[in-house]
Amino acid sequence: MANSMKRIVFSLFIFLISPALLWAQSSSDKTVVGKVGKEKVTYAELKNNINSGEASNPTLQELEEFLPVYLDYKAKLKAAQDLGYYQDSSLIEEHKAYAKQAAYAKWLQSEIKPTLFESYYERSTEELKTFHILIAADARISAEREAEIKQQLQEAKEKIQEGVPLEEVNQEYSTKRNGRSMGGDIPWISAGRTVSEFEDVAYNLEVGEISEPFKTQFGYHIVLLQDRRERTRARQTSHIYVRATQDTTAYQKISKAYAALEDGQPWGEVVQDYTEDGNSRNSGGRLGWVSYQSNFAMNFVDAVMNISPESEYSEPVQTNYGYHIFKIDSVQTYASEEERRAALMKGFEDSPAFEENNAFVVSYLKDRFETKTFENNLEQYSEWLVDSDSLMLSEIDSPGKSLLQKPVYHFKDTKKTIGDLHQYFKEKYANRMGRDYADDWFNNFVNYVIDENIIELTKEVFPEFKKQSKSYMDGLVVYQINDDKVWSSATVDTSRLEKIYEDNPEEYSYSERPYYYLITSAEDSLLMEAKAFIQEGNNPDSLKTEIKGIAFRADSLNSYTESPYNRLENLDEGEFSEPFEYNKRRAIFWLKDRLPSRRMTFEEAFSKLLADFQPVREQEWLNKIRDEYNVKVYTDKLSKAYQKDS
Repeated sequence: MANSMKRIVFSLFIFLISPALLWAQSSSDKTVVGKVGKEKVTYAELKNNINSGEASNPTLQELEEFLPVYLDYKAKLKAAQDLGYYQDSSLIEEHKAYAKQAAYAKWLQSEIKPTLFESYYERSTEELKTFHILIAADARISAEREAEIKQQLQEAKEKIQEGVPLEEVNQEYSTKRNGRSMGGDIPWISAGRTVSEFEDVAYNLEVGEISEPFKTQFGYHIVLLQDRRERTRARQTSHIYVRATQDTTAYQKISKAYAALEDGQPWGEVVQDYTEDGNSRNSGGRLGWVSYQSNFAMNFVDAVMNISPESEYSEPVQTNYGYHIFKIDSVQTYASEEERRAALMKGFEDSPAFEENNAFVVSYLKDRFETKTFENNLEQYSEWLVDSDSLMLSEIDSPGKSLLQKPVYHFKDTKKTIGDLHQYFKEKYANRMGRDYADDWFNNFVNYVIDENIIELTKEVFPEFKKQSKSYMDGLVVYQINDDKVWSSATVDTSRLEKIYEDNPEEYSYSERPYYYLITSAEDSLLMEAKAFIQEGNNPDSLKTEIKGIAFRADSLNSYTESPYNRLENLDEGEFSEPFEYNKRRAIFWLKDRLPSRRMTFEEAFSKLLADFQPVREQEWLNKIRDEYNVKVYTDKLSKAYQKDS
């Protein structure tokens, strides 16, 4: 019964947390079908809160069954309110944790995802050819170093504009890593192919235009838009592949493969005979979809795209990887615009343009709403902090009152001072020294401010979220009051359980039951060894130490109905079962004994007593709150309202 009650409560969670079904208005919507105290429950409210599981309107029978359940729920809410559950600190904290995560999800699904996808969708029709200069930099650099990098990038931009060869400028200014430049020519890109900061800049350039310096997670860039074209459709591609060699061996081998195709040998057989791509050999050389958005070298993609789809196969082609003969199996097309949008949505969800995490939402909200950092005040405070030298944050006194009161960060209507920042640092970085201060400390503070405001912000922007948040709190308090009044053993009247126990001895007794050993191993041979060990009169509790790889469990059983325990029913004392499969291991039963029937002790019977008493306890409590809150069920009015509505 406990599980049944919990399912009812959780179903109430579902219909209250989910957006209410918006049924068409009818003349009977205002009909009062029930009351809880002075609160009236209308036909419309009942309809909008039932979760029938169907898209169609609920039936009269469903509404009649749901009405008393819903009124009881409302009575429980009133009881919880009167008993102070809404002020319970643990429930408040649990609700806050839920509401916060629900708020992040609301922003992602209701605004961020649709907004960013439309931009992604529009950009996905084009491909861009870009060239960039990149100077790598740590996330934390001084203002002086940042200014120096931007000056270098401005110089690089001027040289490009003056006609200096692009690669020459790249080699002079871009950062080198492992001897290779981090800048330079970038293969054709489309929406979602690179980080959003780079993509945003590139898509807002005209062909031939060079950007101003900008920052990404890789460092600082300038980017030249070399060309723009309609996006090239992906091609389902197969190939025969031979690795390049220092001599003519590889070319001779690919030429033989081509000659075999020309002589009429089937493609699949030639793949088997000649390809050196082990991953695709058994699938007819299938590579999958190839496009400028896939992770192949540029000249490899160019080679595929230069083949006519009508050709049966290509002539031998050399790429960065070696020699290939390509076959175009199909060109990507969509049966409808809906199908195209669905495919693009999947690409969008897998792209750097969209992430399902809280940090991504915070970053979006920083751009979405007005924010301001008071740089001079922050610099003054950070200098004071660094001057504290080797003192831990927990040991540092506050700066002067005049500095504490100065503003440091505004997010929408929330205004934070240096005092707020200092308190945050003392709590978060208590064991760090002031001289360790870094920019990411302040960035974490900004994220904290937004995180602390996201619930109220979400309620303000999405009115329905306010109802959702309240509904969840209602669900929490109803669950808790149910637990306290009905489910919990801690609040049960033990004397009543003792009376049930004394009055019904036959209900709380053990029948004759088997006492068994369930012995398991990876191999049947070990089970046979364990069987012999017991048959020789050894203590079965020594099995684990005497035979490696053996595990066992000794227990008694009240019912034979479930597999594999039904095997015990026909065993005699001292008898072993045949081996069987159990939890991906081999197993046997040994029936040691059959225990005689006996009465349970009160402690042994307690769980069963509690379960048996729970329906009585629940009904008594429901009757109490129904009387206390004067719950009224108007089934006749519900029936009339339903008839009018039909």
